[in-house]
Amino acid sequence: MYLSAIQCGSRLQGITCARVSTRLYTTAAAAAGNTTINARLKSDLKAAMKAKEKTKLTVIRGILSDILYAEKNQTGSTLFSRDSDADVAALIQRAIKQRRDSIQSYSEGGREDLVQEESAELAVLSEYLPEQLSSEQIEARVKQVIERLGVSGIKAMGAVMKEIDISPAEAPKSRVAEAVKRILGKISS
Repeated sequence: MYLSAIQCGSRLQGITCARVSTRLYTTAAAAAGNTTINARLKSDLKAAMKAKEKTKLTVIRGILSDILYAEKNQTGSTLFSRDSDADVAALIQRAIKQRRDSIQSYSEGGREDLVQEESAELAVLSEYLPEQLSSEQIEARVKQVIERLGVSGIKAMGAVMKEIDISPAEAPKSRVAEAVKRILGKISS
């Protein structure tokens, strides 16, 4: 569904054809549901610029900056890919955690104006995460892994965390670790 400059016709200029073809290609990918979080961020950045949505624009630019930073500053043990939804979701989870901490600090300090600003940014960030697993779903997956491994006691937490297949896009690692700790604590008691 990609138009080339030849197919555009002689009435359109080359640059207009490139824009038309990019839009058609992007729209076809979005309709198929094959877009990555990074691709959605980039297309929403353009839309936010056109609509002059200041909050959304600021948040998206910040996340894209974080993605670029993570991609350029990779260490030997951690590999980051902007095309991996799990990697990008982990960055978004981190940004959400920062916003929640800021909201708590600002509300304790009586700064309702900043609480509203951070809450608006939190709402924008939440749009880019897939549906999060509930506590019950996380616990069910943790119990399956524990039964499969046949372990008990808090000392088995590392083995369980290695084997569990919950991506950062589905739930933050901290919530998964809390569930593992809670369930292993019940088993050893």
